[in-house]
Amino acid sequence: MMMSNLPKDLVEEILSRVPFKYLRAVRSTCKNWNDISKTRSFANKHIDKATVSGEKEFLMITKFNVFRVGVNLHRSQNNNVDLSIELKGKLVSRDKTDDLFHKSQVIHCNGVFLCAREKMLVVLNPYWGKTKWIMPRPPFGCSDRYALGYDKSSGSHKILRLFGVNQKNLDVYDLSSSSWMVPDDVTLERDIYMQQGVSLKGDTYWYAKDEDSTDGYLLCFDFTRERFGPRLPLPLPFNEGYALYKGYATLSVVKEEKLAVLLQRWDTTAIWVTNKIEPDAVSWSIFLKLDMEPKIYHYQNFFIDEEKKVAVVFDHKDKDSSTWQPWMFKTIYNRAYIAGENGYFKSVDLLKSPNTRQLGRLVCSYVPSSMKVK
Repeated sequence: MMMSNLPKDLVEEILSRVPFKYLRAVRSTCKNWNDISKTRSFANKHIDKATVSGEKEFLMITKFNVFRVGVNLHRSQNNNVDLSIELKGKLVSRDKTDDLFHKSQVIHCNGVFLCAREKMLVVLNPYWGKTKWIMPRPPFGCSDRYALGYDKSSGSHKILRLFGVNQKNLDVYDLSSSSWMVPDDVTLERDIYMQQGVSLKGDTYWYAKDEDSTDGYLLCFDFTRERFGPRLPLPLPFNEGYALYKGYATLSVVKEEKLAVLLQRWDTTAIWVTNKIEPDAVSWSIFLKLDMEPKIYHYQNFFIDEEKKVAVVFDHKDKDSSTWQPWMFKTIYNRAYIAGENGYFKSVDLLKSPNTRQLGRLVCSYVPSSMKVK
């Protein structure tokens, strides 16, 4: 029987087993396959099958392209852990927004990306390849900070913008209504230093500290209530009496369920994982203490494998530290550190592998989404 004569449900099941990197070829084969591949039921089935493997994916930005990158951990017979990295495919957008990624703040939430650059915002879901261009409300500023989340009651994605003097003012854009609004009585009362935020369960969390304080904490913006939550404590002893300087703490999301934090000070480097995490409450448990010498202070990305009890920390070398910004394409990841239980530690030179040479800026852990940008 020819495939064109098969029932639609069976064709959908067959096509849903095709890897992501061949999805573009599927859609260009014939009109019927293109129509099937653009249904929500196919997308959900396709994404579910692709994520069963447990492979970690990142979005990687180089000077000229944006790629999906697969990262795998393999345990050998002698119980060592090896790292393999594979380019899964180039990001293709009908609006040719690749260039926008290179010089933008790139924020990720549930498979959807926000690129913030000068006076223009672009929302993109790479799975569908469609974009939405948004004009922020004046006044504009090069130091404006953005976050992307979603309303858990309606499922609508929203954009938070912090602007003005010391970024104390804010407004919110709702993608479902294509409108900006200012939440009542919501501001940042103090001057706050905030690192790049991460999205978890539709909310955004930052490592933050008051400018006149040495104590760090978590700060959350609840996109459902459109409110900041209370300051949430970091694990002891890191939330008391010690200055965590810029770059000494970074956050990572674990399976869209938990938050992990890598904290480093002069005598200790450790990763902690949340037992409970909500906009107004958090509790922690230790995941790993890392024995990394020499200590590194340039990490921006790390991830953990709870089953293997392993952490991977990516270290970067910036070509021009005097002009570097967290979203610039000049960042090159040249080394990865694999750490595990019982003091296991391995350093991997990423520049010596043909698959990882000139590994560009790894934006985030990426899980595709069937959400359509409207």
